[in-house]
Amino acid sequence: MHLSKTLGLSLRRGLSVAMAAGLMATLALTIPRAVAANDDSPGRACSNRTLRGDYGILISGIAPEGPSGQLETTVGTALRTYDGQGSFMQLDSVHGQISGAVVDRPGSGAYEVRADCSGTATLFLTGVPFPIVSSFVIVDGGEEVKEAVMSPPPAVVSGVQHRVRR
Repeated sequence: MHLSKTLGLSLRRGLSVAMAAGLMATLALTIPRAVAANDDSPGRACSNRTLRGDYGILISGIAPEGPSGQLETTVGTALRTYDGQGSFMQLDSVHGQISGAVVDRPGSGAYEVRADCSGTATLFLTGVPFPIVSSFVIVDGGEEVKEAVMSPPPAVVSGVQHRVRR
């Protein structure tokens, strides 16, 4: 009789656990994807609104130097402010091995974000006679942007942007 009582308790506990697990699985499957905490979860589309506010940028690469067009290694930082509607402003400081340092140079531009979180940007910098066109991808729910210059052709420059939290 003792064995029968123990077996009955075990079956009831097992049944309770199985029912609770089934209920949890059902709830998990019925919660809409939009309720997920992670902004870049499957089903969430990006748009120009994904990029809003200030981003700190670290750039490095090889770029043409001044009117001679000679290529030089360059590094720099920038603070870019996206408006969430397709425009941005930035202030950068860049140092080239030939040209030296340019500090607090203003710039502005336009960007377009696709639903898959990739996009393009066109930057116009004060004193630079041509636009700089880049391709980018937004990662980590908009906290970071990876960017690569596509034009002008001799430039091989990349940048990593991180959202500025205050």
